[in-house]
Amino acid sequence: MAVSVNYYLNGPSLSTATAIFTDVDLTICAPDGWYSDGVISRKLVGCKLLTQQTCSGCNENRLKLQFNNNSASDLFCAGSSESIIYMALGDVFSTTTQIYQDSALTIPAIDGFYREPFNANYREQQSSVLGSLTAGPTCSGGFFISGLSSTCNSFCTTNYLISVSKTSVSGNDYSTLTIGDEIVGGLANGYYAYAATSTNTATGTFKVMEILSNQIVDISLCVNGQCQSQ
Repeated sequence: MAVSVNYYLNGPSLSTATAIFTDVDLTICAPDGWYSDGVISRKLVGCKLLTQQTCSGCNENRLKLQFNNNSASDLFCAGSSESIIYMALGDVFSTTTQIYQDSALTIPAIDGFYREPFNANYREQQSSVLGSLTAGPTCSGGFFISGLSSTCNSFCTTNYLISVSKTSVSGNDYSTLTIGDEIVGGLANGYYAYAATSTNTATGTFKVMEILSNQIVDISLCVNGQCQSQ
């Protein structure tokens, strides 16, 4: 059932924003789910707004998923392709009982491993039967990150705790992370300090990554209190 609650966007409108927050300072991500401004609706997954979804009929629900036909490990750690699937209207991927290839809901989706973009969980379709929601595997190449900041330089002047364990889809670790890498589970747009071990920006060795659409678009080091791209 829909409820009316005040939320905050990091853009001028729901159609242009990339995330939704529960506080005016844009530090606390809103819960995953569907959000509407009365004109359009978008789904929030891992603090990332997905593209606007439209229903072409009255009995189906179109959804873009990440797909790998080999294994859950490959889905999370090696790579995936985009798959368009359909569900009954009102269903959500985490709890639906069946997914389909067609909008008429007559052809079951092909067997394989599916997850919503950058979500930490997946479901396996086997012999046209959709399995339960399962936590994804841990990819090799772990590292630790800080909380989100809207600026890079803040990590050079303010002490941030770097304590949240993360992995990359590619398996790259602290020393090998590079532009274009994706973070397993997804991250909101902005800047994050990251390190090989749990530490802080006052005493530890760290770098700063900029995230856009869950991809690393820049990596910087703090030099004389300022971020400098590598």
